[in-house]
Amino acid sequence: MNILNKKNNGFSLLELILAIAIFSLSSIAMATLLIDSNISSRLSLEKTYALLYAKEGLEATRSIRDNNWLDLADGDHGLLNNGVTWVFSGSSDLIDDKYTRTITLTTVSTTTKNVLINIDWSLTPSRLANVNLETILTNWKE
Repeated sequence: MNILNKKNNGFSLLELILAIAIFSLSSIAMATLLIDSNISSRLSLEKTYALLYAKEGLEATRSIRDNNWLDLADGDHGLLNNGVTWVFSGSSDLIDDKYTRTITLTTVSTTTKNVLINIDWSLTPSRLANVNLETILTNWKE
């Protein structure tokens, strides 16, 4: 009978080790899934905000165009709202201490400008994210 008890004890120990290994692997997989879903959810929310800031930049550039076509100088610009109108200020602007908005204007023809709005931010310290909107504006007053 001693021989049978030793075999059963050894077999139980092997089962215990196997159960711990399976539990450990499934726990790691579940933790990874939860972390990835959290990052994906945060990326989605922050991308929505970035897209709204890009659209705001596009509308502000249209407003500047409507006030004075000559204010649309080629190059990189930031935006500033002086309480009444939008104006270009610097080469980019920082929004909510997180999002950097850069508006790049290039001349296509004498009455047409290409507008590229780029929003950059750090999702994590090692992962950058960005959103771009691009359109063409014309000097419709001429």
